[in-house]
Amino acid sequence: MPTSVTHIDVALASPQALFDPNCALIPSELHPQIADMLMGAARTADEHKSLLVRIQCPTADAPSAEVVARIMHAHFTARARQHDQQIRDIFRFARVSSVLGLACVVVLLACAQAIPDDASKLMLGVRESLNIFAWVAMWRPAELWLYAHLPERHWRRLALRLAAAEVSVEKRTATG
Repeated sequence: MPTSVTHIDVALASPQALFDPNCALIPSELHPQIADMLMGAARTADEHKSLLVRIQCPTADAPSAEVVARIMHAHFTARARQHDQQIRDIFRFARVSSVLGLACVVVLLACAQAIPDDASKLMLGVRESLNIFAWVAMWRPAELWLYAHLPERHWRRLALRLAAAEVSVEKRTATG
């Protein structure tokens, strides 16, 4: 349970700087630089604290906190879904890689076992090479099952934290 709040401050030159100018539905998505800055700030924030994003915007045409919160929630929820899809893809690749790796292990170990113990030194070297190559074929599937999904889980957790963050918009007068 969060014990306190981590503040993430974003000072904007204009309200339009918050939104992606290349998005067809204006305003519907955060500007990529703002989104990356928020992800970086959330990454360094204490995981046990809730997040409060404070948008500091010029007084003229400042968006409401509800609008910004809705857009942030939609943006980071979509990012979390992308990371979920990446995790599913990693495990799909792991399943396919495991089948291929196990097929290689079976074939290569069968070939290695076909070489008799009293074979020449060269053939014994080939047998050992086949054994090594067979187990190396399982390296990538093992890496996928054990480790490849961990970074995606980290980024998904950060995106979900930002999607749930409280948002405030502070209107400030432009100083020239």
